[in-house]
Amino acid sequence: MTIGLLGVGRVSSDREQVWSDLGPAGRRLAGFLFTFHDRPHRRERLIDMFWPALDPEKGRRAMNSAVWRLRKLLAASPQCSDGQSLRTVGPEIILERTPSLDIDTWALLNAAHTTFASSSETQLSSAGIKEIIMVLYRYEGPFLDGEDADWILEERERLHSLFIQLAIIVVRHLALRCCYFDAIRLARHALRFDPFREELVRHLLILLALDGRRIDAIRYYEQWLGMIRQELDISPLPTTRAIIQEIKDLHNAESGQHLRARLVGRAEDQRFFI
Repeated sequence: MTIGLLGVGRVSSDREQVWSDLGPAGRRLAGFLFTFHDRPHRRERLIDMFWPALDPEKGRRAMNSAVWRLRKLLAASPQCSDGQSLRTVGPEIILERTPSLDIDTWALLNAAHTTFASSSETQLSSAGIKEIIMVLYRYEGPFLDGEDADWILEERERLHSLFIQLAIIVVRHLALRCCYFDAIRLARHALRFDPFREELVRHLLILLALDGRRIDAIRYYEQWLGMIRQELDISPLPTTRAIIQEIKDLHNAESGQHLRARLVGRAEDQRFFI
């Protein structure tokens, strides 16, 4: 069973099940349990979090119904036919992480652990990079998009930061191996969700120029410049202005090599609370 929490919540499996079967509060409960898995959660606290307007008896009934629906949804996975991954132990509920559940946030966190555990980007294998790229393309928007609970906003910022940092690392990795098409595609994908991330914009400008698309780089910069001035009322950093000037002056192989060398800068701090 594949569960998407990055963007609008969604579920896909061999059997027909829809995320909306859980109801709004049930979807939030499921997102919470998937996020904070393998730990006990008191039922009373969950009722207060997701059904605060109901009296205690109605809250318990709503909670029981949501848990039953979530177990039914999990049981759609052939490897978890009875929903055993969601357990009730006394007054507490635990959702256990199992191989039958493929959740995009879990995949993103695993990719981050793998990447940040490496002392340098060169230690990442080609197979490892391919797996990380697949994870990055699973990012379809902010965590539980449309919800605004405090715990969701905090987790949304954390996961988004991990996504962007991973994207920057992989874009640089691909660029230094002259895989310009794949690097440009991934940079554009990440910029869809964070168009003002200037470091990523600089990488894209360099990549377009190195790929022989100097005019495209200049055009992209001019459009991006108009956007940040209109929406943020700011100007690009001096480093970005210097890069676009180098691209405008790009006429020979030597200047192209100098531009490429800008990608081999000091890696950003990769210490995150994952």
